[in-house]
Amino acid sequence: MTSPANSPATTFRAAANRALDFIATHVDLEGRSTVAPNDPALHFKLPYVFSYGDRRDVALRVLEHLEHDLLSNNGAFIDNTFNGPKSSFLYQAGWLAWGSAALGRFDLARLIAQRMMQEQDQQLGGFWNETELGHVQWLLNSSSALAGCAAAGELPAAKSAAQQMALLFERQPTPEHGFYFSMTGDGQVVAELGDEPNRNFFDLDGPCRPAMFATAIAGLTWLGRQTGTEEYFDLAHAYAGVILSHRARPEHSHFASKTGWAMLQLAANRPEPTLITYAQAVGQRFLELQLPDGSVNLTDWPGLETGGPLPLRLANLCDWSLTAVALANGAA
Repeated sequence: MTSPANSPATTFRAAANRALDFIATHVDLEGRSTVAPNDPALHFKLPYVFSYGDRRDVALRVLEHLEHDLLSNNGAFIDNTFNGPKSSFLYQAGWLAWGSAALGRFDLARLIAQRMMQEQDQQLGGFWNETELGHVQWLLNSSSALAGCAAAGELPAAKSAAQQMALLFERQPTPEHGFYFSMTGDGQVVAELGDEPNRNFFDLDGPCRPAMFATAIAGLTWLGRQTGTEEYFDLAHAYAGVILSHRARPEHSHFASKTGWAMLQLAANRPEPTLITYAQAVGQRFLELQLPDGSVNLTDWPGLETGGPLPLRLANLCDWSLTAVALANGAA
């Protein structure tokens, strides 16, 4: 059924198309980023984003480039700079695994997932990272790895990661003030802010980074769908509740971006008005920030008063576009 010309779905569809057009203009006919064709950071999210946005042809071109030019035959990146515990490998590989699965390449998704599983802690179930806080299981990367494993059908690994995420949630030392993102190998939450507080702590009263929870919410939702297990929807709902309990306007943050999409993923299984209302508010924020060329205005970001570099603009736009597409589709 076609949406009326003046409906919210039509508005979000137009905004999503402008965003996807902008991103697509920076991808050549071989699926390579015109900004940096050998940098996985400019490619890893595109197979899922373009597939979700109904641009399968572009998604497949990018995936082919990734598979043949940027990935090794063991599921890691050929350039070892982009692998290892200090890199963003787990985050990027998680997105790439579920992008591969979305395109029907379950063989590639499993290959990538099995490489990620080499970084998984066999006791707690999270995935190891080296951050400024030390050797930790960090929610952003660990939840992305969980989502990739769930999409690839590596369900025991995904379930183990969910157990660690449940433990991280349960052991928060001051939940009335906020949420810490890291855990040590002995199961202790790292109650430190570090040099980048918003990447280590979600302050319920101050500036916040809601997108830190997006892959957790979406990944747990997918695991719930894969297994038919309500506890994963419950945990996804609990993580969504942290964002919703922020005492200001988390949907107004520049880092809200893909959280609207994540909330709508969950709302498909837990159709609660608060999830949908939040997602709609994130979408409205995107409409406010979107520029005529389809990209997003980043001049309100600290240090970016003259505008952000193109790689950052493209990465940020990928996330906003997911929320716009989800709203255009009416949900997940």
